[in-house]
Amino acid sequence: MTMENQDPPAVLIDQVSKWYGQVIGINDLSLAIDGGVTGVLGPNGAGKSTLFKLMMGRIRPSQGSVRLFGVDPWTNTSPYRRVGYVSESEKLYEWMTALDFVTTLARLHGMTREEATERSSHVLEFVGLADVMHKELGKFSKGMRQRVKIAHALVHDPDLIILDEPLHGCDPLARTSIMSVIREMGEQGKTILVSSHILEEIERITEQIVILHNGRLLAIGNLHAIRGLLDKHPHRILIKCEDPRSLANLFVSQEPVFGVRFPREGQLEIQTNDLSAAHAVLPSIVVNSKQKVTSIENPDDNLESLLSYLIKEGN
Repeated sequence: MTMENQDPPAVLIDQVSKWYGQVIGINDLSLAIDGGVTGVLGPNGAGKSTLFKLMMGRIRPSQGSVRLFGVDPWTNTSPYRRVGYVSESEKLYEWMTALDFVTTLARLHGMTREEATERSSHVLEFVGLADVMHKELGKFSKGMRQRVKIAHALVHDPDLIILDEPLHGCDPLARTSIMSVIREMGEQGKTILVSSHILEEIERITEQIVILHNGRLLAIGNLHAIRGLLDKHPHRILIKCEDPRSLANLFVSQEPVFGVRFPREGQLEIQTNDLSAAHAVLPSIVVNSKQKVTSIENPDDNLESLLSYLIKEGN
C-alpha cells in the first residue's frame, strides 16, 4: 500500500513466520499497510487470526519483526494506545449495559468518568446503538454485540483498528450496518484491517486486499484488478427460469458463451470465458425471451475460485 508521507506505516510486517510446534501459522510474510480499509481475505486456517494476534502482541513471532507506527511493540507498548482491536472470540460481560461496558474500557485508557461517559455515548451512537446503550449485553443480538465490540475498540480514538471477522454470524441487516461503520472509519483517514473468509463481504467494504493461504501471502493490492484477471477464465452463470432450453437457444449464438448445460429441471447453466461480456448481453436476452427468470447466480464468483486461480498462476 502506498504512503503519502514520510511517517512509518501503521503496520509493517517484515519476513515474519510463526510456528506452533510442527504447524506453520504464518510463513515468511512481509507487508506494509497504511491508511484506509484493507480487507484480509483467506479461508479458515489461512493465518488471518494469527496475523492479528502477532500485531496485538498476543503471540511473539518465531522469526521476523512486527512494527506498529515504526515501533516494536515487544520492546515498547506505547503503539497500543493508538490501536483498537476486535477479536473474533471476545467475551462480553452479559450483566453490564453497553454504556457501562464501553465506559469501563474508556476509564482504563485514563479518561475521567465524565470524559469516558461522553466518549462512550458518542461511539455507541456512531455504531447505531444510541437507543439501546442502557440495555444489558446479555439481551443483545449477535449483530448488536459485534457493534458494541467495535464501539469499545473506537472509544480511545485509535489510528489503527483491527477487526477479526466482525461480520461472522450476523444477519444481513447487521452486516449492512457494520459495513457502513467500517467504510466511514476508512473515510476518516484511519487505518483499518478487517478479516473475512467471504469475498462478497470484503468487496462491499474495500478494493484494497491482502489474500492469505496456508500462512503465506498469496496476493496484495487491488481486488478489482485481480477480479479482472479472474473474469477471463472459465465461469458459469446459473439461471433459474420457466423454459431453460428455449432460453439456451438465445445464448448459444452469443460470442462470450462457449457452452450451455441443464444441470437440473428449471435451470440453465451458461459457460463463458468472459464473465463481464456475458453479463453485458444477459439482460437484453432475458427480456427478449419474455419468460420469467427467478434467479441469476455466479457459482464460480467466490473466494475459493479466486484462490484456485491465484494458486495456479503462482505455480
